[in-house]
Amino acid sequence: MRRAPAYLALFVIVLLLTLQPLVVTAQSAATTQSPLAGHWEGTIEVPGTPLEVNLDFAVTGDTLTGDISIPVQGAKDIALIKISITDHSVSFAIAGIPGEPTFTGTIDGDTITGEFAQGGDSFPFRLTRGVPIAAKARAALEGIDSVIEKALEDFGVPGLAIAVVADDQVVLSKGYGLRDVEGKEPVTADTLFAIGSTTKAFTAFVLGTLVDEGKLDWDTPLIEYLPGFRLQDTHATLRLKVRDLVIHSSGLPRHDLLWYNSSLSRQELFERLRYLEPTRDLGEEFQYQNLMFMTAGYLAEQITGTSWENLVRERIFAPLGMERTNFSVQTSQADPDHALPYNLQGRAPELIPFRDISTVGPAGSINSSVGEMTQWLRLQLGGGEIDGKRLIEESTLQQMHTPHMAIATYPTNQRVLTLGYGTGWAIESHRGHFMVQHGGGIDGFISWVALLPHDKFGVVVYTNAAGFNPVPTAVARTVIDRILGLEDGGYLKEGLEQVVRAEKAQAEAKDNVEVLRKPNTSPSRELKQYAGRYEHPGYGILEVTLENDHLRLVYNDMPVTLEHWHFDTFNGADEEGDSTFEGTKFLFRLDTGGEVAELVVPFEIQTAPIVFAKLADESLS
Repeated sequence: MRRAPAYLALFVIVLLLTLQPLVVTAQSAATTQSPLAGHWEGTIEVPGTPLEVNLDFAVTGDTLTGDISIPVQGAKDIALIKISITDHSVSFAIAGIPGEPTFTGTIDGDTITGEFAQGGDSFPFRLTRGVPIAAKARAALEGIDSVIEKALEDFGVPGLAIAVVADDQVVLSKGYGLRDVEGKEPVTADTLFAIGSTTKAFTAFVLGTLVDEGKLDWDTPLIEYLPGFRLQDTHATLRLKVRDLVIHSSGLPRHDLLWYNSSLSRQELFERLRYLEPTRDLGEEFQYQNLMFMTAGYLAEQITGTSWENLVRERIFAPLGMERTNFSVQTSQADPDHALPYNLQGRAPELIPFRDISTVGPAGSINSSVGEMTQWLRLQLGGGEIDGKRLIEESTLQQMHTPHMAIATYPTNQRVLTLGYGTGWAIESHRGHFMVQHGGGIDGFISWVALLPHDKFGVVVYTNAAGFNPVPTAVARTVIDRILGLEDGGYLKEGLEQVVRAEKAQAEAKDNVEVLRKPNTSPSRELKQYAGRYEHPGYGILEVTLENDHLRLVYNDMPVTLEHWHFDTFNGADEEGDSTFEGTKFLFRLDTGGEVAELVVPFEIQTAPIVFAKLADESLS
């Protein structure tokens, strides 16, 4: 019986990564046509799960050099020494590892088989000649132009930009369609798009750098860093940890209309968290929450005394050379190459206004191009290091790519299995391949970013079309399958079927909504009695005015005309330029004296409707 398996000693590689040179002169000569030269992939048959490895050999002059990577251990490009090939016999060792782990075997065309030995133990290995992932990706992407162009036509999406990074090389960076439909301006790899919630990974990254510096701890209660932090639930207030901010486990539902189009500062939004109703206990269930990511950015600001924008700029953008990437659609509009926002109406693009969400910037306000985002992909796939510069510890980055919060989603197919949420990233199994991904959506823009760390490539897709737009995800998954050498998963076909079903359901919903309306009713009071200012301690103030013969409501500078629905309920009309409140039902409630006292609005669908109390006339103050 073998003693304690020596293959465990391979884990020492991770500890010695920073000590090893990435290039080493081999100790044996090689011919310029060495049968060993090239890329090799295979496994060492250790007990339990086979250990996957990949190796690269190259001829420099009359010298053969090589390196080895072990993805599951995070070991990358460790130098190989004592490389020897005689007739069909091959041997080489891993530099600087205790026990001198050595491969000894036989090469037969495109296969090497033999024994891996370390510290007195040995295990069989098998390697086969492979195509480097960058070359494989380039070959796989031949003909992708026609696929993307057809997708834009089928879905009515005006423009798209895509980039692919494989083995630290940019293998695709290109634009398709139009960034400006009326002006017929084309999308390029440098076109700026709003990237929405894919911003969250940048915020988590900044927190990770503060963890590395000892200024922050993921598992310390937030209230120890921000004594003013309060939630409606006392237990959550005292126990919510820094990590909970970035894994969507706070117990709060979205409450997005609190911040949407708001002019409040981050501190003011932070102070209103205490008035928001939770729907789950802390840590009970994954609930997507933008305000918690805003709070994560606010936390970084309070710890460092520097704005979130400057922290991202100094710790990410500047080192990566992302010079045009910015934090506001106002800044983007000043750039000569920016995409205009569109909303899909019947699979046709309709131009809509830009929406500035700088206040909740840490949750989704970054604007970038796929050209500059290739640097972000390289950094993520490089384990936190790029071009010899380390921006974050590899172990910290791996924690971000590790599921911390389960996402209760029943799989609809065997191709995509959701594993959970890391910090700023969703984690899944894509057809058996570990994937780290995140989508983003804000007015007029939908994006998607995916990393396959073990397969050493990543994809980013941006589009300038909101509404029901599955194109970014479907195109990215199509590209991923091609690079992995898998049969097309049919994502674009499925996406089109989903759009057709959504269009049908939307039409039916409009027809059916009238069924809920009580006919032949009228308001119980004169319209002027409904006018006034209404306040909720968390959501703030909304104002109702009487204009000619109809009511007009404004909340967070977003207006809507109120049409009588039935009794004291009014319906948000179709508003030119801003459809936020279209179809929303506003209920006015009376007090026991018969006066209009409250306005009840379903601003958060997962909680009871939000109740705004009518304020006294300002002229009486």
